[in-house]
Amino acid sequence: MNIPNKTDPKARRILIAVRRILAQNGYMGTTINLVSTEAGVSRGLLHYYFKTKEEMLARVIKENMEISISMINNVFDQHHTPEGYAGGIVNMLRDIMETDPDFLNLFFEGFAVARQSHVVNAELTSLYGQFRKALEIGLGDAQAKGIIHPSLPLESLAAIITGLVDGMGLQLLTEPVLCENQIIWDSIETSIVDLLCDNR
Repeated sequence: MNIPNKTDPKARRILIAVRRILAQNGYMGTTINLVSTEAGVSRGLLHYYFKTKEEMLARVIKENMEISISMINNVFDQHHTPEGYAGGIVNMLRDIMETDPDFLNLFFEGFAVARQSHVVNAELTSLYGQFRKALEIGLGDAQAKGIIHPSLPLESLAAIITGLVDGMGLQLLTEPVLCENQIIWDSIETSIVDLLCDNR
């Protein structure tokens, strides 16, 4: 896979098209022809960047996870209380659901494909590790400053919060009406605060 340069207009157009077609049609319904037509480029140029659909999905997942890592880093940069961290994480999920639900759809598409694809599985495994590590580092810094007092080891805490966000994301995608229920959002936030500051 030749990694597209983010400043190359054709490369960006291809990645936008890949993302749109994968989100609309799913992995099985995505074809080279559909992507090349959507991007307005030749099959030859498309093949220069991506040899297979697996590479397309892996690249989109990589970009999305890089964005996720940046967002979680921003949560810890911008907030300095357990409630602020929890609210930042919840707002991150809520903003994705309200403005770009395909962002999560593509992750879940990746999970399904990863069972048959070494390329996608390797990308997901690496990137999820990076996301959890970024979360663990943020939690560790907050703990060192005395802002949070979790009873769980930080590695476990990072994995549980990641699982909470993923699990809620899947439910919200499946039943979008849940996004309108403020009690659910408040409850997610409270659950994260409880994990960050276990007073038992």
